[in-house]
Amino acid sequence: MGIIKNELLLKDYINDIIFYIAINFWYIFLIAAIIFLLLTIKLLKDYINLKFRLKEINKNLLEPLAQIRESDEFESYLSILDRFLHLEASALYSKRGEVYFLDIRSRHDADVGLEQRLYKKDLVEHKKVGKYERYIFHSDEAALVCYAKEEIDLEYYRGILETIVAYYEKVATKAHRSALEAAEERSKDIMQRLFNIRSTTETFLKFVVSLLRKKTDARIIVLSNKLTKKQKVFRYGDETPHKKRFYIRNTPYILDIFTKTPLDSATIDEIGKFLDLAGSYYENLDTDSKMVRNYIEFLRFSVRALEVQSPFFINHSKKVRTVSIEIAKNLFLDEKSIAALALGAEFHDVGMIGKIENILDKKHVKGSELDIIKYHPVIGALLVEPIDGTYAISDIIRYHHERYDGKGYPYGISGKAFPLGAQIVALAEFYVGITSLRAYRKPLSHEEAIQKIAEQKNALVHERVIEAFLENHSGIKSKLELIDAKQS
Repeated sequence: MGIIKNELLLKDYINDIIFYIAINFWYIFLIAAIIFLLLTIKLLKDYINLKFRLKEINKNLLEPLAQIRESDEFESYLSILDRFLHLEASALYSKRGEVYFLDIRSRHDADVGLEQRLYKKDLVEHKKVGKYERYIFHSDEAALVCYAKEEIDLEYYRGILETIVAYYEKVATKAHRSALEAAEERSKDIMQRLFNIRSTTETFLKFVVSLLRKKTDARIIVLSNKLTKKQKVFRYGDETPHKKRFYIRNTPYILDIFTKTPLDSATIDEIGKFLDLAGSYYENLDTDSKMVRNYIEFLRFSVRALEVQSPFFINHSKKVRTVSIEIAKNLFLDEKSIAALALGAEFHDVGMIGKIENILDKKHVKGSELDIIKYHPVIGALLVEPIDGTYAISDIIRYHHERYDGKGYPYGISGKAFPLGAQIVALAEFYVGITSLRAYRKPLSHEEAIQKIAEQKNALVHERVIEAFLENHSGIKSKLELIDAKQS
């Protein structure tokens, strides 16, 4: 009984305490109830906001993204992204080798300083750049860059931004493969159109006219056929008072070139020799040694005409040829192989005809323009096919932008599939390129270039090719300095 009595007393005591607290500290319970209510309201509000925001993201970003089938459609999509996230500008990059190149930008007038290239050191997710907040989201083969005046709420938008990058990578990779497959399928047809002159005269003559325009800065070139009396006018500006007529030997064609100032005698003589070569090629192209020599001179003139247009590429082919020969000597290649390699190195960029060479000096290159540029090895290989039986150089030119690690273009071959001659030219052009001034960057010093090259073993080319270069790098530097000195 005593225990039960004590329990009842204890229970009454506790009830008294609770009653006392309730009477005297009722406001604490009220505050707790209010806090609980506010938290419930906030959670409900956050849930509603999140649901609304997700609905907006789905409607404004995900649904339009899902409709994209071609990489060019991303340009308008980036404008949608800019409006939704209040961005100043955004851009998509695709990876070529170890570098991400600018493909598509949303606003051309936004002064945010979009980089033409992104290197590994640039791939910082969030960084203050001038007065803007810069965000970079990247995958293995693509990158998205966003510029905003205010910070982006990554808690909400990181997922969608990473999704955009992944989807762009998928679309761009598919487009690249399709274009390459189409180019390969058309290669035989292109060969026939380029080199079967008897049935495809127009293509050849357009090529000749294009080179003459670069050599003379002509405003108008009129191509006439004496037999058919037909004329074709190539107009690059207003009519000018000075006209010079040329005849293409062994053909019925006449060229009238209109320029602002009269052509000097040296230029007239050089054009005459070039047209004689072109006429010989037009008449008959076979494995005869004279015709091979004529065609080599024809290609050589083409390369000079391409390089003279850009202050950044003067003597580029000569330098690549010089470096390639030195590497080949250190690899103890035979004389015949070195002769073919020298020619392949000299003509490695001959495929940059037509629109391609006009892109080279731009500080900002569109993704579509880069896609054009990356097929120049294929075009160049086709152009040298007529002499490939005498000088096996088409593979050197076709593959000189591939990499040993498989990250090159246009085929993405790797390892032993990457021909030695093409590896030598690839390394030579890499060195000449990074030590030369370009529109988008300053040149590296020889010492900086050597350090970069040493890091490229079994990545750009096989390590033995790099070791052959490093064995005589000081001699190579001296030879290139001599070329520059003669130019100046």
